[in-house]
Amino acid sequence: MIIDFIEENIDEVFEYIGEDYGKCLYIYIDLKKYGLEDENFNVWIQYNELNKICAIISEYYGGIQIYSKQLDLNAEEVADFIKEKDSNVLFAVKEVIDNVEQFLPEYKRDVGIIGELTELKYPINPDAYSAPLDEIEEIVKIVAEDENIGKPYGFESLYEQFTERKKDNFGRNFVLRDDNHEIICHAGTYAELPELAVVGGVITSIPYRGKGFSKQILSSLCSELLSENKRIFSVYYSPAAKKMHSGVGFKEIAVWSKLFKG
Repeated sequence: MIIDFIEENIDEVFEYIGEDYGKCLYIYIDLKKYGLEDENFNVWIQYNELNKICAIISEYYGGIQIYSKQLDLNAEEVADFIKEKDSNVLFAVKEVIDNVEQFLPEYKRDVGIIGELTELKYPINPDAYSAPLDEIEEIVKIVAEDENIGKPYGFESLYEQFTERKKDNFGRNFVLRDDNHEIICHAGTYAELPELAVVGGVITSIPYRGKGFSKQILSSLCSELLSENKRIFSVYYSPAAKKMHSGVGFKEIAVWSKLFKG
C-alpha cells in the first residue's frame, strides 16, 4: 500500500532511514531541508501487510528516487506507481532497481557508484577557494559547457540552482585560477546539511587535464567540509570519475542505478 506522506509521518520516516542516508541522499536531504514546503518535492510511503514501512518514494521535478532499507519493497506496486506518474527517470541502489526493472521493460539502465569519503588522501591546493556569489555566473558558464555535467540543464537553469544554493547556504563552489585569473578547475556541493554534504561538478579545463588539478580541487573542498564535521558523499558514473574519487579517499558504499526512458 502506497500512501501520501504527511507531516505527522516525518519522525517515522527519519527513524526508518536512521544513519543509512548515504543510500537515499536526496530523500533525506530534501525532507530535512524543505519538509513539505517545496511544491516540486513530493513523498510517498509504502507499507507492508504488517503496516511497517518497506519503501520511501520521492519525486523532485519529475525525477523519482526509491529507498527500501531491507529491500523488501513491493516492486510491482512501485512499478505501477511509476507508470501512473509517467516518470522519465528513477534512481535507487542497484538491488532496488533490480527488483523494479522487470516490471518496467521500456526503461534503460545506467549504473554508477555512491561513494563516501573515509580518509583524505590527496594534498589540497592552497590556491583553491570558495567562490563568492558574484563569481557564480562565471562558474556556471564553464559548467554549462560540459557535455556530461552541465549542458543538459542549460545556463539559465544552472545559474538559478547555483545562486539559490549559495544564498541558502545549501551549496558552495570551489575554484582554481591560472596566472591570467581564468578558472581552470571547479568542484562544488550539490546539497549540504549540518551533518553531511554531497559533492560533484568536478570540471577541469582541457589544457590542464592530467595534471592532478581535479583531485586537488576536490580534496580542497572536502578538507573544508571535514573541518565542519560533515560526512561527505558523491555519486559518480564514469571510470575516470571512479579513479579520481578513489585517489582523493572515497570508498564505495553502494552501487547506484538509474532507469530512464530511452
